Amino acid sequence: MSDPNPVIVCPACDLLIERKLLPLGRHAHCPRCHQHLYGRYAFRPSQLMALTITGFLLLPSAFFEPLIYLRLAGVNSDANLLKGIMVLLFEHEIWVAGLVFWCAVLAPVGLLLGIFALASGLAKRWHILAPTLQAVEVFRHWAMLEVYIVSLLVALFKLVDIADVRLGGGLLSLGILMLLNLTLLILFDPAPYWERVPLEEPDHVPDQRP
Repeated sequence: MSDPNPVIVCPACDLLIERKLLPLGRHAHCPRCHQHLYGRYAFRPSQLMALTITGFLLLPSAFFEPLIYLRLAGVNSDANLLKGIMVLLFEHEIWVAGLVFWCAVLAPVGLLLGIFALASGLAKRWHILAPTLQAVEVFRHWAMLEVYIVSLLVALFKLVDIADVRLGGGLLSLGILMLLNLTLLILFDPAPYWERVPLEEPDHVPDQRP
């Protein structure tokens, strides 16, 4: 089965381009503006599994460890990713809290789980190869840890004038997790996995025993 998205849009000039399977180590560029579109890397499944397992090990620290420590008006406090989402919920910012939870928690974790299932062969063994590929395609567009980190740094620069701010270990783990997710987005090529999806399910052969 071929890639379900045979036509892609150039992010620089919006030109519609037919996506083709490239030889290993080759890259595709826009014929109009020469923007890099995608490439095919000789990345083995074992290497993808190593990256995803590293990501799983980083998740507890990135989500639960404090990102920053604050001392404001003599009061000490800290903030982590999940605590920030809970604060938004308590402030009745339900849509914002849901968006942050989706883009900074569910989508990155789903991306790790999906690529791990593909690289390890679990998706093929459980006969969920096509749904897993479709889920990874969704998660790769919504995993936005870098947006969250940039927003956090902007808030941090505003706080340094009014509070004593120290960085926590969770911020380092979150930054490494962001770089790891970006690496997976660049190196993961779904085309070889789409080729393994059968065009149709085999017909059931009825029992013809007398």
